[in-house]
Amino acid sequence: MTGGQWSLPWSRGVSSSGRFRGVGSLARHEAAARSALISHVRYHVALDFAQAEDEFRCTATIRFRADVGNTVTFLDYAGIPQSVECNGFPVGAVAHHGARLYLPTVAGENVVRVVGTGHYGRVGAGLHRFRDPVDGQVYLHTRFEPFEAHRVYPCFDQPDLKATLRLTVTVDDLWQVIANTVPAAAPERMPGGRAVWTFVPTPPLPPHLTALVAGPFHRVSGSHGDLSLALYAREALMEELKADAGEMFDVIAQGLDFYAELLDRPYPFVKYDHVFAPECAFPALKHPGCVTVDERFLFRSRVTRETRRQRAEVLLDGMAQMWFGNLVGVRWWDDRSLNEGLTTLMAALAQPKATPFGEAWALFEHRAGAAARQADRMSVSPPVVSGATDTDSVRLDLGPVMAGKAAAVLRQLAECLGWENFVSGLRRYLRDHAWSTAELGDFIRAVQRSATADLTEWADEWLRRPGVTTVEVCRLRSGHTTVQLADPRPEARQVRLRIGCYAGGDADLRFQHRFRVSVDQRGEREDARNGPRRVFDLVLPNEDGLSYVKIRLDPRSRRTVMSGLSALADPTARAVAWGSLWDDVLDARLAARAYVAVVLAHAPAEEDVGILGLLWDRAVVAAQVYGQRSNAVPLLRAIGRRLGEELDRAAAGSDHQLVLAQALTSSATGEYGGVSDLARGRRSWPGLRVDRDLRWRALVRLAGQGQPTDDLLAAELAADPGDDGRRRALLVEAARPQPRAKGEAWRRVLSGAHSLAERRAVMAGFQQPGQEAVLTPFAERYFATLEHVWESAGPESALAVARALYPLFTNAEHEVLARTDEMVEQARLPGELLGVLREKRAELALVLAARARDLSHARTRTR
Repeated sequence: MTGGQWSLPWSRGVSSSGRFRGVGSLARHEAAARSALISHVRYHVALDFAQAEDEFRCTATIRFRADVGNTVTFLDYAGIPQSVECNGFPVGAVAHHGARLYLPTVAGENVVRVVGTGHYGRVGAGLHRFRDPVDGQVYLHTRFEPFEAHRVYPCFDQPDLKATLRLTVTVDDLWQVIANTVPAAAPERMPGGRAVWTFVPTPPLPPHLTALVAGPFHRVSGSHGDLSLALYAREALMEELKADAGEMFDVIAQGLDFYAELLDRPYPFVKYDHVFAPECAFPALKHPGCVTVDERFLFRSRVTRETRRQRAEVLLDGMAQMWFGNLVGVRWWDDRSLNEGLTTLMAALAQPKATPFGEAWALFEHRAGAAARQADRMSVSPPVVSGATDTDSVRLDLGPVMAGKAAAVLRQLAECLGWENFVSGLRRYLRDHAWSTAELGDFIRAVQRSATADLTEWADEWLRRPGVTTVEVCRLRSGHTTVQLADPRPEARQVRLRIGCYAGGDADLRFQHRFRVSVDQRGEREDARNGPRRVFDLVLPNEDGLSYVKIRLDPRSRRTVMSGLSALADPTARAVAWGSLWDDVLDARLAARAYVAVVLAHAPAEEDVGILGLLWDRAVVAAQVYGQRSNAVPLLRAIGRRLGEELDRAAAGSDHQLVLAQALTSSATGEYGGVSDLARGRRSWPGLRVDRDLRWRALVRLAGQGQPTDDLLAAELAADPGDDGRRRALLVEAARPQPRAKGEAWRRVLSGAHSLAERRAVMAGFQQPGQEAVLTPFAERYFATLEHVWESAGPESALAVARALYPLFTNAEHEVLARTDEMVEQARLPGELLGVLREKRAELALVLAARARDLSHARTRTR
């Protein structure tokens, strides 16, 4: 086109829905149509952060080829365009509609130039801006996944339109700028205390993988062979960064070697940086060449070996993304969880090779497996490959739970095929799709060539079907053990399991026999006729944790587990047994008080501090959330007494001692003096270091119990005035069980005066089990607020508020269920909020069923 008349899509009525889609959304069919037209995209983006406090300037030149001329396409852009030129001709303001710039294209090469301004965010998405409350310094970092890059620069914001990006950034001359690639030259100093950084072009990447971090960061340099490594942190955390830099560089170097050998492909980018950024919304943002890491992984208090293991896991997971997700991208967001599952699986594989922390599978079963099963019991939980129709629905599917489920299912596939064949398929997948995009079918075809059976049905059953399959054990009069699928939903899958048989109990539970069983996809039970006729005390399906299933033990086996769990020698078998009991609590098959009794009896025998802490945490949750309300305080007192006994026996200064003290701060009731001592920095046990983290934990518990905390809070905040201390103070204030405190917390969440990270802290303090009376008046206010929050604060904040403030702890649970049903039925809210309401309703229904089971158990015991 040469600047003549051209019409816009809404004037021609071409929208398939009959209306223009809302700001911040891209439908899958729109993305497919655009990628069919557009190719060979190149961006040159200049950003100026040195002009104003609340906004930045963007100048972007976008070059692309269009396969068809005399048509209209669009760029995504949520900034404010000041001028737009397409192929040398001005495009009027009418072309900017919502978050889109509609453009007339010609066949062949097109050039678009956009000048505009954008606004910084405080929700951890787009371009997040943080000001240090102590020294006033400003720090910026990007998070563009899944559909946020266009908040900063105009682009084709979809994963299958990869492009090179040449980036120029103007900042304060005391700042560092870190991006996907290396600077093309030293920063150019400009008048007025400014500097211009120019970076070499990126390889072809989708916009959501753009990395940009800027601020007065400090750097610790390293290298691995010819590869440049660097760690960055703000000045307030430099001591912590320098103290642990050696440990982190070791993990990074050994991880790079492990993956390069395993995948038969070296690290694919030109450098490898890790930036510890304030208010990072995820443990890590895994951009090519520049991983942005949550600052909580720079430790300001004493931590256990398990916490260091978690940091290594985050580093290894982010590293695996360099191959799965960055080198090979997704075509659409359906397959994002598949890549996340691969990176989670790779991190678990790498841990014993690249870190000093040993095998990861028992912890994986305890944490990721249990969390995925808990999510999957909700009818609203999506499958691994979800079939997302637009970018709005994608937001509900992202998260570590889906990554854990995908990793468990992929591990199951690897064990079935044999790890050598599975890895051969991974290498083929990377070779076939490097620097391009792929979808589930491509992955299956690559692995299929190493398999002896067709994997199409397996993928349909395990990756495209929601829910978790439940397997139960039955004993027959004949003496045979029968394994069968218990529930009609989800539709039955082909399940293969190893069954472990044990005899004895309490301290003398001995392995006797192992056999395999296969349950077919029609759900028919199959007798384990290759198993012996002897009646064992414990029959434990999936004892190796290799299948992603939920197991139900027969009554005799469950009694044996409850009395002799700590006698199970194998840590993975023990994890499976612990998981079966927790699943039974959530399925209202085991009373919460019975679960707590098992933890009191057997948790102290666990040697791994990560597992130990998790079990004590679950005991507290069982007492406060899933048990009869009137019994919560007696159960918490019993947990506190046992923790005190264990603390008396724990080695001075040990990780066990620290984990037990942390658990004590969560469980203590109001009259327990040990927590009050911890909040005041007093040491009740020899060798226990009562540092800032332990004091804050104790202070939160005291506040939640209604104990006086004003003086303690003022003293702690004075000693810890930074952003972390401020967030913890907000949590403490919101935890107080007084109407005034809850009202102020509610105001802080909705006022817009705080970052989303700060509001998350407030919301975590607001919702406290045991405070039902003071929380009940806020239930109706919650439902009345949802639509306003979406319109005023945007999807990131609205989804966080919808999840965190759902009235789970009230004296009106059934009214809350009815109100939720009404809201869902009316369907006036955006689909994402309706999805959260369905999810939270399912959670509340689960809680009520578990409490009823606990009450029934109590009544049975008193008869």
